[in-house]
Amino acid sequence: MESTARIHGHPVHPMLIPYPFALLTSSVVFDLAAAGRPHGSAATTARDLTRAGLASALVAAIPGIVDYFGTVPPRTTARRSATAHAVINLTALACFKVAQRYRGADGRLSGRGLGLAVAGGLALCAGGWIGGNLVYRERIGVEEEGGAARAWEIDRATNM
Repeated sequence: MESTARIHGHPVHPMLIPYPFALLTSSVVFDLAAAGRPHGSAATTARDLTRAGLASALVAAIPGIVDYFGTVPPRTTARRSATAHAVINLTALACFKVAQRYRGADGRLSGRGLGLAVAGGLALCAGGWIGGNLVYRERIGVEEEGGAARAWEIDRATNM
């Protein structure tokens, strides 16, 4: 099922999700590092990474929503997987957003905030796993036959 949200045949959602994933998982690493350090530079970095990660997640969600309603067939295992993917990722983002409320004046997270950030990071990994299954097992966003895939095979065969 070829993606509805695409640019020159390339699905947009998978192009954008590395940004929030990298930013938010990195923020967890910096928050963990900040918990054991006397100065706040790691905490400040974690705070900024979280803000950037949440903003980029909103941007990545737009083509994801377009694909959810425009590409994923209703009443299928793919739709159930896509729904789980969306709910888990929204839960992860909520964890990161709520964790921000537990930042002290120095930028460090309290124990509860750190727990929420770690939970958000784990949920993000689970949501990404399901997203990968949507592409590789359910074939969502992938052109099955002909088109660019067939052209690549022909081109590869002639260039050998």
